Amino acid sequence: MNITKAEQKQIDRARVMGRGALLRTMAQLHRTGSKRTQKAIDIAIESANAWSDFTMVNGALLHKSEA
Repeated sequence: MNITKAEQKQIDRARVMGRGALLRTMAQLHRTGSKRTQKAIDIAIESANAWSDFTMVNGALLHKSEA
């Protein structure tokens, strides 16, 4: 993925905590990250077939637990 080292560290920490934490972290990074980060996260979500866990509100990606 084309994300910064700091963003990768956040993802690595969330991955240890489980799928829900990982998906929430990906949504948060998608909202705050650059276009490059957003595209990388979109690809990761698509490859994990996890779009059903997310929703878009006013262009912001939200995990279903945040909506």
